[in-house]
Amino acid sequence: HRIRFKPHSSDTDRSGISQPGTIVDKFIGDPFLYNFFIQSQASYSCPSRYIVLKDETNHTVDDLQNIANLASSGF
Repeated sequence: HRIRFKPHSSDTDRSGISQPGTIVDKFIGDPFLYNFFIQSQASYSCPSRYIVLKDETNHTVDDLQNIANLASSGF
């Protein structure tokens, strides 16, 4: 995919891209899947797409998004 987000000017860094840690889970994506996008790094303009295939841990939506965000920014 080649999705890029156009945030409000107050939500951008000086290069005009989304802040690191930005999570988008509404209005885009597949309505039949649980999927979301994370802008994990400041220097990379394309967000990563995450698709939850099966959740056996019963985490909340916010928990899963935070876990994915922390895992992607740990490298």
